[in-house]
Amino acid sequence: MDKKNTIIGLLLLGGGFFVMFWQSTQVRVLSPQIETTVQAADNRATDATNQQAPSDEDSEAAQMLDLMTRDLEAEEAPATIEATVPESIIAIANDHIEVEFTNRGGGIRRVNFLQTKNDGRDDYVFNENGYLPALGLGLPNSDGSIREFDMAYAVDSHSAESITFVLQAGPELRIYRTYSLTSATENERDPYIVEHTTRFENLGAKAKAFSNLFLNLGTMRPLSESKMQQSYINVSHFNGDKAKFVAVSKLTGSNGFLGVGASAPKEQIIIDTGMPLKWTSVKNQFFAGILSSRTADAESLVINKVRRAPAIAGEVASRTGITGSAAYAFGIVPAGDSKSFEFEYFIGPKEFKRLQSLGDDKDLVMQFGFLSFISKLLLAFMYAIHAVVPNWGLSIVIMTICIKLIFWPLTAKASRSQKRMASIQGPMAELKEKYKDNPQKMQQETIKLFREHQVNPVAGCLPLIIQMPIFLGLFYMLRTASELRYESFLWISDLSQPDTITEVAGFPINLLPLLMAITMYLQMSMMPVNPTADPMQQKIFKFLPFVFLIFLYGFSSGLVLYWTVQNILTIVQQKITNSRPDEPLKPLPAASGPKSGSGGSPRTKPRRKK
Repeated sequence: MDKKNTIIGLLLLGGGFFVMFWQSTQVRVLSPQIETTVQAADNRATDATNQQAPSDEDSEAAQMLDLMTRDLEAEEAPATIEATVPESIIAIANDHIEVEFTNRGGGIRRVNFLQTKNDGRDDYVFNENGYLPALGLGLPNSDGSIREFDMAYAVDSHSAESITFVLQAGPELRIYRTYSLTSATENERDPYIVEHTTRFENLGAKAKAFSNLFLNLGTMRPLSESKMQQSYINVSHFNGDKAKFVAVSKLTGSNGFLGVGASAPKEQIIIDTGMPLKWTSVKNQFFAGILSSRTADAESLVINKVRRAPAIAGEVASRTGITGSAAYAFGIVPAGDSKSFEFEYFIGPKEFKRLQSLGDDKDLVMQFGFLSFISKLLLAFMYAIHAVVPNWGLSIVIMTICIKLIFWPLTAKASRSQKRMASIQGPMAELKEKYKDNPQKMQQETIKLFREHQVNPVAGCLPLIIQMPIFLGLFYMLRTASELRYESFLWISDLSQPDTITEVAGFPINLLPLLMAITMYLQMSMMPVNPTADPMQQKIFKFLPFVFLIFLYGFSSGLVLYWTVQNILTIVQQKITNSRPDEPLKPLPAASGPKSGSGGSPRTKPRRKK
């Protein structure tokens, strides 16, 4: 009977580790033959500056305009566009982000984050060496890739927090692209939102029909070279019901887990579900770019892998990233009329409360998994603690203590039951010897012995069953909570990263996981030995601290901090339990039997007189 409970406990533990391992080690085999190579935007500016006559770029621009629009009444020759204006970079900013625009396509060249790091600009720059300018317009090629609509726009107006580009695309079409940020004094919009409007003016005498145009989501790269970081890179879409995520491993290929779920590399993935997409997103571990529109829903999504080749021989290539382009149906613009599409583009840190306030279930970008209820509850609890104690490390410690106190009575009862279990080792050994040839009788006598000593054999697995959902909920919550980024605690400089104190021969020495393994070993050594457990089971449980050390060694120190404090509190609880004398057993209820009258003879009903 106890073997079954042990197996259940091990399966729960193994299942939890499998989820964490699978989530954090979706490492793929890179295939350089299919990697997308993009050039830096600066290289394009040189070509545009040196043009003396209409070039191949001019004819390509004209072809793209012809592909983008057509007259409803008659076909006309495409206008020739002379895109001879060199590239220029213009920036707008508020207190939180600085957005750099390129006039080549009128899109976002890159975004700098001004408040996500304590001492200045963040090390991470969104869309640096991007596949396309973020929010840049594009058209699909015959092979499904996105062709940039990158003609040179003129700056129509520019202020500290807004900019408008204009393109005179021939005598009959004018395109305006406007971007604006929220100032520090405004409260109605999140400061990480870029409001964008694309407006088409039909100056001709005939209505024009626009083909579907793609808006690029920007290129998201991992924050470091760590292989684990690649598992956080994905493109997602939300259809109003469910959010689905396409990891970069789907493009680069994956070995799967022990061969299960292996996939071959792909050049691109096209998402066309036939359902409108309320929003689309690209993200890494701590940042997300989310595109939605007030005037239309996206109809499809094209996802590409991005890996920039070294510009100089011997230079290290940029980290493999991912990008997506969402297709929108722009429809028909009547003659002499205009049509506008309004977009809301969030580009900022993945903070749950911030994303939740955006509406339309944009907080699903956090990917809390199947234990999202627990993750959200714990995160709300941690936010409440942090409002009083403004230190995230101390907030995790206080939250751990509160969780332990809530479940203290339950785990204390389990500890007492384990202690009683250890006290019947002698009788258990006698039963094993006496009924070694009669397993059925032995099981009956074992159950009887448990009942007499009021021992619950399931109680040993109870603490593990309680802790595992909380631990997994914290794992999902803390692995991508940007609130912990750059937050220090004791010797830990960044709670979102391992607490590496030094390196030996290139191997990181992380102190907190070592303390976690030591405290876990001490905790398990204090637990009473279960008399029903065979030696192999005892060896497996003694091996658990080493297993936890391996799996948690590279995880965020915030998660390891929780588990270490949890171990210390359990040691204290176990020490209290072991120091107290055993509680006297309550008398068992008497066995029920037939009621009897005087003399011990059963009562009978009197006969009725006839």
